[in-house]
Amino acid sequence: MTTIRLMTDFHHLHNLMDAKASFERDYPEVQIVLEQATDHYELMQAYKSDEAPDIIESGGWALFNYKGMFVDLLPYAEEVPGLMEDLNSGLMRVACKDGNLPGLPVDVALPLILYRKDMFDAAGLPYPTDDWTWDDMIAMAKQLTIRGENGVARQFGFGFGVDIEEYEPFVMRNGGRYLSADGSTARGYVDQPAVIEAFRKLIDAYRVHRVIRNPGEPSEAGELHQGFAMIFGFTWFAGGVVIHGLSDRYGVVGLPNMPGGEQSNMIYMGAAGVTTKSRQPRLAWEFLRRYALDRREPFRPESARTLPVTRSLADASGMTQHPIWSRYVQELDRVQTSGFYISEKWNSSRQLINEDIHRMITEGADVAQTLKSWTRFA
Repeated sequence: MTTIRLMTDFHHLHNLMDAKASFERDYPEVQIVLEQATDHYELMQAYKSDEAPDIIESGGWALFNYKGMFVDLLPYAEEVPGLMEDLNSGLMRVACKDGNLPGLPVDVALPLILYRKDMFDAAGLPYPTDDWTWDDMIAMAKQLTIRGENGVARQFGFGFGVDIEEYEPFVMRNGGRYLSADGSTARGYVDQPAVIEAFRKLIDAYRVHRVIRNPGEPSEAGELHQGFAMIFGFTWFAGGVVIHGLSDRYGVVGLPNMPGGEQSNMIYMGAAGVTTKSRQPRLAWEFLRRYALDRREPFRPESARTLPVTRSLADASGMTQHPIWSRYVQELDRVQTSGFYISEKWNSSRQLINEDIHRMITEGADVAQTLKSWTRFA
């Protein structure tokens, strides 16, 4: 009996369990052993041990930046007829590093704007389309924000959080980047005019236009699915809309066009890769194919929360025919590498940066000076 060990830091293992059962039926001489780790550190320690797992799966990308830790999967993928053309080009642009593919993307998510059709209808507004601009969105959001006599909003025009990572697609679309392409520095990047301009527009949406709920602001709008006309929604929010039978209430549209004119978006994803210590790398790859590329069940529109890696899987699962999911699949072509993927120091500074964003919103801290101070984070 040949054993393939897979260690993951994911908490929910139902997809892995299904892939294991399917693979072991087809390969009765192989046993897939699944093990859970608490975090990246435990995964790294397992790799450094004398009994490293054959496959490591992580919800983040940090481990896959370590040179020499994972087998390059491109040669295996190139052996499979048609696979390279089938793998989504946007995902591959982010996943490949220095010409290598250290892991197959899993748990793929990106943001778009979901909007409540009934709220637009009540306001007499046309539904947004992909040619809309940031100024168009703000003008709509103003008309869709409804406040009582006490000034407390019972409906907000735009549902959006306060997070440096969620601001990044607007920065990208304005032609800016937080970091250099290799992640080595933020100087000359996070403090460049395109980033400052995008941030000023974002901060004004809270402070000046008051279409986004400010941190700590009293609200009668309820949860995101209740009193927010437009929502910056990742795939997990879209999945919740579909799962709870709310699809007919919502439309979906791309992020608004920024003055910089770039058609870009961010992406969240983890990966599963074959470690360089595996004694059975080809067999481990075959299991990865079964898990990440061959199973349509996790991507059925009525229950999905994330996006498939290949175009054929998106088609076979029904996502490309779904009124909401089809737009998310389409957006995969536009994703770019985010700062948190290429710099562990930048990623670990997220909380400190978010505290500064709070100060810009609530205290009016100077945007340009604040962004200049962030050059210390990479």
